[in-house]
Amino acid sequence: MNTSSEFELMLENVLNTLKKGGYTIHLVSYPEDRRSIDIVAKKEKDVVLIKIALDADKIGSLEVEDLRKSSIAYSASSIIVSKTYRGRELESDVVYVKGNINVVSPELLENFIVKKEKPLIYNVKGIYVLRLDPQKFCERRAELNLSRGELAEALGLTRKALYLYEKGETMVSLNTALQLAEFMGEDIFKEIDPLKDKINEEDFAIIQSERERLDKELSSIIARYNYIGVRFRRTPVDIALKGEKTFSIVRQDDASNTPRKINDAEEIANLTESLLIVWKEKTSLKELEKLIKKLE
Repeated sequence: MNTSSEFELMLENVLNTLKKGGYTIHLVSYPEDRRSIDIVAKKEKDVVLIKIALDADKIGSLEVEDLRKSSIAYSASSIIVSKTYRGRELESDVVYVKGNINVVSPELLENFIVKKEKPLIYNVKGIYVLRLDPQKFCERRAELNLSRGELAEALGLTRKALYLYEKGETMVSLNTALQLAEFMGEDIFKEIDPLKDKINEEDFAIIQSERERLDKELSSIIARYNYIGVRFRRTPVDIALKGEKTFSIVRQDDASNTPRKINDAEEIANLTESLLIVWKEKTSLKELEKLIKKLE
């Protein structure tokens, strides 16, 4: 089977999984190559932006960055579905991480969406880790009638390490997790929801810095209306403004692929419940600002 056929088969597999899960789906076709988003899926109020790849290593940093920023701009989940990563086939019960985005196999996605099965293990930079459920961990320690010091000694850990585990402030290596599971049971670990990525302060610091790189005309609008502005390079939407409402802005030029680009942008705006603005190159700043004020 050639690479193109294999990709199409994998894409069809993911689409079928989403349909079984009750998602509304739009297949993105713009840009033709190296796009950040292949599928926009929505179920009730939950939006998921999906990138499909046979090998996650071949997804460039621009695509990953746009996918991550899109998830922030649209308050959506983002995920990469792939067969291989870091030279190895993805395991069906492990969530991998690339550029702060979860990477999963088609099998794991199906197990999660259709069968409601949640994995326990992350693989971060080649290291297998799990996260303890602090409440269950403390309850189990109390049931065993063990002090923190006694438990640390029994497991060969320092008290500080055990304290951090209890607070959920650090991940547990697979070897330590196996020890803990044998001693306290597997249910002390937190299950992973592959679609619910949490946005941390680092993400917002990155998105705020985009203000300096936006067009000068838009910068003044962003400042005036207290928007967060994000520029994309590999998606149908060129710019997203996020404030009380979210705007998806598409630059319209004379390129032959513009209708397809706008169509994809319309679908993204519809599924993310953002307001679409098609900004012609000759549209003045004042006209654009009037349009934003009108839509607000």
